[in-house]
Amino acid sequence: MIGELAVWYLFLAGVGAGAVLVAAVLEQLTPFDVRCAATATYWCAPGAAAFDWRTVATSWRLPAIPQPQFQRFFGPAYGAGMVAVLVGMVCLLADLGRPDRLLQLLFAPTLSFIAVGVYLLLALLVFCLVLVAVWVFDATRLPRWLVATARIGAALSAIAVMTYTGLLLCTMPAVPFWNTLWVPLLFVASDISAGIGLVMAAVVLTGGDLPFRTTLLRIKRWDVFALVAEAVCLVLLLAAALMGSPTARASAALLLTGQLAPAFWIMAVLLGLAVPFAVNRWGGRPGQRSMLAVSAALLISCFFLRWCVVGAGLAPDMAAAVMAALGSA
Repeated sequence: MIGELAVWYLFLAGVGAGAVLVAAVLEQLTPFDVRCAATATYWCAPGAAAFDWRTVATSWRLPAIPQPQFQRFFGPAYGAGMVAVLVGMVCLLADLGRPDRLLQLLFAPTLSFIAVGVYLLLALLVFCLVLVAVWVFDATRLPRWLVATARIGAALSAIAVMTYTGLLLCTMPAVPFWNTLWVPLLFVASDISAGIGLVMAAVVLTGGDLPFRTTLLRIKRWDVFALVAEAVCLVLLLAAALMGSPTARASAALLLTGQLAPAFWIMAVLLGLAVPFAVNRWGGRPGQRSMLAVSAALLISCFFLRWCVVGAGLAPDMAAAVMAALGSA
């Protein structure tokens, strides 16, 4: 039902989408005339209307010329996010098992759940290509309206992909532990937190962190809220399982005290929630080593959270199926 490649897809696609969302929000919050070279001036005659709409319309058709300094931040951020999404999509397609299934998805569109996921990933990649062309490859001929559309489309597609990775499990009623809305909410919060970690790591490793220490400090504060939301969703997921069916309770027990407990408590909870929260909340102004350590913890724990959630759902489900088969034999 869910193999190792699917777990890697849930991790890579979600983290990549989270990084793209973080980068798009940061770009939107940065004034256009700061991150891009000025392409037009707005002049109003005395007593005229506040805006000359023809001038505004013309300015949106002018090219968006990226400032080199901001390319050192948004280039690695968008680039790392797109690469993660692309590798995640490869994992999803490899999990289909047969090349003809991919051709069927592309040339005979359906509304199956897997097909919707592929279309969302393709949409995100298309929007990312425009942004990467601007911030990585220094494209200076793309009009401002196209770049703005790509940024908004990338943000919306990223949210859709992050939500989809959780809904992929949530919509499987045969596994009671997954069959709750707390799973997609948990994955979205985890993806945003890990996406922040991926952005920080990409910017630091490419040497673009020095001019943007204030920005990195700001997204560290965002990560505190994402970690709190992730912890709340995780607690509510476990509480719902413990109050649910016997199979759901068995899944929760696997995480809390069973075979998956060491990986869950050490890799997902301690490494992924407690340590980053403490460093981000009380660690002071971040250094390069601190940012890389927190980023690594967020990314590693994001993978293990999905591995634990998937494993906790599958093991009791398979055991129940075996017992049912034995009972009917």
